[in-house]
Amino acid sequence: MSDAAVLFLYAETPVHAGSDTGSGALDLPIQREVATGLPIIKGESLKGALRERFRPVDTNDKAALATWRQVFGQELTAGGGETRPGSLRVHEAQLVAFPAPTMEGTFMWVTSPLACARLARKAKLADLKLPELPAGQSCVGGKKRGELVVGPYVVDFRPADPELGARQIAQVHAWAQKVAEVALPDTGDDYFRVKLTDDLLRCPDELLAAISRECAPVHARVQLGKEINGETAKMVQNGPFYSEYLPGETLLAALVEGKDEDLKLIGQLHDKVLRVGGDESIGKGLMWCRLWRADAAQG
Repeated sequence: MSDAAVLFLYAETPVHAGSDTGSGALDLPIQREVATGLPIIKGESLKGALRERFRPVDTNDKAALATWRQVFGQELTAGGGETRPGSLRVHEAQLVAFPAPTMEGTFMWVTSPLACARLARKAKLADLKLPELPAGQSCVGGKKRGELVVGPYVVDFRPADPELGARQIAQVHAWAQKVAEVALPDTGDDYFRVKLTDDLLRCPDELLAAISRECAPVHARVQLGKEINGETAKMVQNGPFYSEYLPGETLLAALVEGKDEDLKLIGQLHDKVLRVGGDESIGKGLMWCRLWRADAAQG
């Protein structure tokens, strides 16, 4: 039986894992679920990024190439031939927490019962445990109370029952603290771990979907280059076209399965960055990785 682990992906820069077709005014939207509208990174996109990250530099190293093909599958060749899937299985990365601007504290992360339940389900498949969450809807893990502007929305999370509200806040705080510990990179500075613990808003599923659309950055780009009298001039040749991105600080999680040696290979990315999606040459697509396994989990 294969082992399983949870791979967390935390955006250091905006990330463009592109969809197949445009949507409305967006020429290049990011990948989203049809049913919920929440951002995702498809399993094939994520596995492709992992495959390229571990591709042997020395193409004459037959042992390294054989191991790489065993894990990621036999690559296609120009002359055809037999293809074979690899032993590593990579599932789609689903949203855990989305950063949204606020009037207080610059920004905060937004999650929802659906996002939390999906992460708990992944953790269970990997024999891991997360703190229990309350059954309510809007709740912040820190000290904030009352109304708060999150993106273009006003969220009221004043509990009707102060005693019950205090317990719910403590539960969300404990959950956020555990997620911050296992998902955010250890860079020697606990600023973001403390901030996630204090500034995580759990809101209704519909609000998370709306915020993930309204607060996803969209960049307009053009392609320059036009020949005038035999010389290339800096003129707009194509565009503008509009690209959507996952913002920096977005947190996603994917289930990965495979042999012990497969997960040890992926574990080499722990607290390191992986390039995911397009626009790499203009500073996009860097994501911190953390692999959470049962044999390494604490508590």
